[in-house]
Amino acid sequence: MLYPWLNIEENVEFGLKMRKIPTKERREIVDHYLKMVGLSQFKKSASYELSGGMKQRASIARVLANDPRIVLMDEPFGALDAMTKEQMQDNIRNIWRETHKTIFFITHDVEEALLLGTHIIVLSSRPGRIIKEIYSDLPYKIEEGKSRMYRAEPDFVKKREEIISLISS
Repeated sequence: MLYPWLNIEENVEFGLKMRKIPTKERREIVDHYLKMVGLSQFKKSASYELSGGMKQRASIARVLANDPRIVLMDEPFGALDAMTKEQMQDNIRNIWRETHKTIFFITHDVEEALLLGTHIIVLSSRPGRIIKEIYSDLPYKIEEGKSRMYRAEPDFVKKREEIISLISS
């Protein structure tokens, strides 16, 4: 969630400012992360001027600017259209590769879990218990803009069917 009274640059800068990071350093950090998420040209824009995907990228830049050890993302792409969702998945993989941050990603989308997760934990319904932990190297292999072709890979299909079967039973 972005602060609507701040522009995108100020939103990304907010945590740094609260931590009293010097202005010059703050600007460098903000510029770096806005560039990483592809929003440099929108830094003076208000949040209401951005699309849903752009708002998500601005929120990701704000989190990364504060250099957390772990990034928690709870259903971040649920409200996005299919095309934007796929672009955001590419962005997350690129950010993960560049920053080497642990990203704890919560999703109900089995394919999304397989496209983004190296460790997938399948939970039961209430009470939530771990049913199975699945390891995958697929996110290391996926090239930007080519995740669709991996959905037909035998290993992907097998893991997807296994997870669906676990959830259904």
